[in-house]
Amino acid sequence: MTPAISIGMPVYNGADHLGQALESLLAQSCRNFEIIISDNASSDTTSEIITEFAKRDARIRPVRQDENIGAVANFKCVLELAKAPFFMWAAYDDWHDANYLEALLEALEKNPDAEMAVPRIIQKRKDGTVAEDTATPPMPDKTRIGRISRMLSLTRGGSIYGLYRTEPLRRAYARSLAGFPFVWAADHLIIFPFYVNDRVIGVPHTRFYNRDTGISVSRYRPETLREQWRFQCGFIRYAANEVIQSRLKLWEKFICLLFLIKYSNAKAVKWRRLLLRLIMMPFASDPAARKAP
Repeated sequence: MTPAISIGMPVYNGADHLGQALESLLAQSCRNFEIIISDNASSDTTSEIITEFAKRDARIRPVRQDENIGAVANFKCVLELAKAPFFMWAAYDDWHDANYLEALLEALEKNPDAEMAVPRIIQKRKDGTVAEDTATPPMPDKTRIGRISRMLSLTRGGSIYGLYRTEPLRRAYARSLAGFPFVWAADHLIIFPFYVNDRVIGVPHTRFYNRDTGISVSRYRPETLREQWRFQCGFIRYAANEVIQSRLKLWEKFICLLFLIKYSNAKAVKWRRLLLRLIMMPFASDPAARKAP
């Protein structure tokens, strides 16, 4: 029987927190789901943990990559293997309320025009304290452009772990792969078309706990001025194209294009920091840093 929800979990060396993440999913009040776990050639005990959980629950489908294919390809792998009409990614170091799947699925089923449901996001620091608590209300009383701008301002790194209709997500992910070559902040651009087309429903009565490990920052954030400039331009170019191709009216598109300056400042590289580095470039001691972006 085809499950209602496919959960895709890409993982690499996640032994420290993988058990907690899987226990959180297996404890869901909604039981009609599958979990596709793609182990990206981990070198720790991740593979053994996956094997043990797969023995416990037949809904878990383990996949082992022969070599590390990178984070982007591993996220794509679990999405491609999904069988259900609804899909969500699950991180190996995060966890959820027990009503998470039930609440998000109910929201999408009651709102057929919506293609993505986002929960209340609790961001946790390494020491376990709460860094941020962000709830996205449904906002039916606002105008469409009002909802879009407000919801975009509420997106967080954990927003990508909401629930989607599978086929629209596959199309959005394929576009992001073709149009944006960076890993850093790609999550904001994958979800961007759902927001800009007003296809998102907020579900504030269930929580997603997003553990801040700092791994993404250390691995993927552009460091040099040249990299940051190309990244920022690519981010805005991609988002602007999504706005132009959206279902919005012409005046709504114009407002969204103006909003991209603020959005890129919050989700990509802060303009003040980038411009300051440009101003200071002639005085840099490193000759490579003085090259124009």
